[in-house]
Amino acid sequence: MNYLDFQRDLFALEKTEQYALLSTLRKIAQLNWNQLYADKGLRWEKIESKRSSTGDQIYSFRFSKKYRATGLRQGDFLRLLTLHADHDSAYV
Repeated sequence: MNYLDFQRDLFALEKTEQYALLSTLRKIAQLNWNQLYADKGLRWEKIESKRSSTGDQIYSFRFSKKYRATGLRQGDFLRLLTLHADHDSAYV
């Protein structure tokens, strides 16, 4: 959550979307990685066209009907990168 792009996107969200993100993060915190990958509500997806600057795979997940977030796995942690109102923009 220290990325400037993520902070800009987070603070630009409407309150209902901020609550949806926090609710989703609470849910994710209760799941192990295999449960996270399989959860149909989150729609966790590998973004084939994107990698981080260090070569880590980037993933996207849904946190509301309107928004997706991107992040990457670093050991036991999920590092959040960006938020997207347009679902397709998460994959570009």
